[in-house]
Amino acid sequence: MASILIAYDTGEGQTRKIAQYMGYFVSRSGHDVQVIDIRRPPSGFSFDGIDAVLVGASIHLGKHSRHIVDFVGRHKARLEAAPTGFFSVSLSAGVEKQKAEAGRFLEEFLQKVDWSPTIKATFAGGLLYREYGFLKRWMMKKIARDAGKDTDTSKNHEYTDWQAVDGFVQEFLAQLAHDQATE
Repeated sequence: MASILIAYDTGEGQTRKIAQYMGYFVSRSGHDVQVIDIRRPPSGFSFDGIDAVLVGASIHLGKHSRHIVDFVGRHKARLEAAPTGFFSVSLSAGVEKQKAEAGRFLEEFLQKVDWSPTIKATFAGGLLYREYGFLKRWMMKKIARDAGKDTDTSKNHEYTDWQAVDGFVQEFLAQLAHDQATE
């Protein structure tokens, strides 16, 4: 049984939802898991006793937040010393014509922070209209219309492929088991 940290940064909450789902999956697999919002880590948070780490963040306007850049920078030595995974969440990942762009944003982030996680993935997020302010709701509706996505702003629309999330976590746990067996 491993102790796994899932650290995330989120804008409107879809990355949090994915991270918490991953935490549930990991705990059902018999591992200890801690899920933290990097902007509000628990008092006394430490990497002590952590065997593996999953990090996730959302993309806004083609970039990951400075908070996730700073987090990876501060903890880079620890991340490089353990099995790690990174997942990026964006609307682009859910639009067939834009999936390559979502992958490019992920690669640009990893290059910027000079980090090579064990595995990585992009997941579609959602249009969380009910979480947006007026201006962002208007802008996202225009983007959604151009991408052929939902434009009903009276509710949120989720595009996350939960089976893909399951596959990512399964792959991560299999890699972790392999690494622990060869130690």
